[in-house]
Amino acid sequence: MSCGWFFSTATLFFENEKWNLLTQTILHFLTVSILYFLLSFFVGWIPFSLKGLAIGIGIFIPFYMIIWTVFYLYFRFQMKILNDGLDKRRN
Repeated sequence: MSCGWFFSTATLFFENEKWNLLTQTILHFLTVSILYFLLSFFVGWIPFSLKGLAIGIGIFIPFYMIIWTVFYLYFRFQMKILNDGLDKRRN
């Protein structure tokens, strides 16, 4: 439950329109990473060792990149659909 809360509330960084996408992504990544690994060590999902941390990071970063890319492409596609609909209404 805590992990779900971390991931869902951390997306609030993307609601701040004053920051660019890179800043939003870096803040989101840092927040999610720190909270996830703290929880993982505490609960025992990842062994509290250097090897466990290395394996956890090796799995976490590719998954983060894949999920971020999929969401980026999805919202970019949705933006295109909305903009195309606005263009049709203007004509």
